[in-house]
Amino acid sequence: MALAGGCSLAVEISDAQKIDASPVRVHGVVDRVVQVKGGADIRVSYQVGGQRFATEDLPVLQGVGRTTPTVGTSVCLEVSAEHPESVRVCGQRYPGGDDMIPTLGLVAAAGTVGVVMAAGWIVVATQQKRRDNRGSGSAVDST
Repeated sequence: MALAGGCSLAVEISDAQKIDASPVRVHGVVDRVVQVKGGADIRVSYQVGGQRFATEDLPVLQGVGRTTPTVGTSVCLEVSAEHPESVRVCGQRYPGGDDMIPTLGLVAAAGTVGVVMAAGWIVVATQQKRRDNRGSGSAVDST
């Protein structure tokens, strides 16, 4: 959990830095909307330097309003000129949305705390077992 959250956090920050280094504003178009439990999966296609790209992991609802966009809806995007696969919705600081960074940070922190607690429990349990084994092996029968 800590590793997944930490890696996702690192990718979000890296992509944001790439976009900030050489930003290009383009208009993407919603070309697929699939209703799923809890919302919709939305694919946005965009073009940079004559090449077409598509992404399905952008928080599009924050960029076009709170209603689910329909196919053909235009979406303002910020793209890295040097790494056009790094893209975010205009007005956001991170590709996964600005609320994703605190969430990933909490996941990484909670996972790290869990790993440390589990490791501590294993060490204590192992030490206790060794003490118990030493204590039972040195007992002398006085009969």
